[in-house]
Amino acid sequence: MHDASLLSNTPPSAKKQKKAPAAKKAGGKPLQDIANESMNMDGPADLPAAKKKSATDQYQKLTQLEHIIKRPDTYIGSVERTEQQMWVFNSETSQMELRQVSFVPGLYKIFDEILVNAADNKQRDPTMKKIKVVVDREKGEISVENDGAGIPVEIHKVRHLTILQT
Repeated sequence: MHDASLLSNTPPSAKKQKKAPAAKKAGGKPLQDIANESMNMDGPADLPAAKKKSATDQYQKLTQLEHIIKRPDTYIGSVERTEQQMWVFNSETSQMELRQVSFVPGLYKIFDEILVNAADNKQRDPTMKKIKVVVDREKGEISVENDGAGIPVEIHKVRHLTILQT
């Protein structure tokens, strides 16, 4: 159990890590159009011959919701599945282990944000004692709850403003 080889795969301390040599910058056109393929909503990746476009032709006006749906990676990170070596908890051995994991970084970010919000409630409510996370693989659902007071909800009164035209 106290064998030094158990720690052979642990990450090195920041002081011992050597910085990678600076990569040479790739040549090419600065600020050229790049098609976003994260949800294939940008249309074909083939760009037309270079001709001067007006700002109206070049940019789309999107609502905030349309922008989030069209380019979710702007807000949460990549929505493409990726593989990476990570430290994970093995519930069978009750130990951490380094292994290859397949995940979607954007989903991971959303889950992290929910956990942080649940933990932040402890700052507002010192009586909070636990956070419960349930992963239901069959339903494809994850729920996070805590025993804190929660967020107060109330109906806001809206003042109506009358504008007189002269």
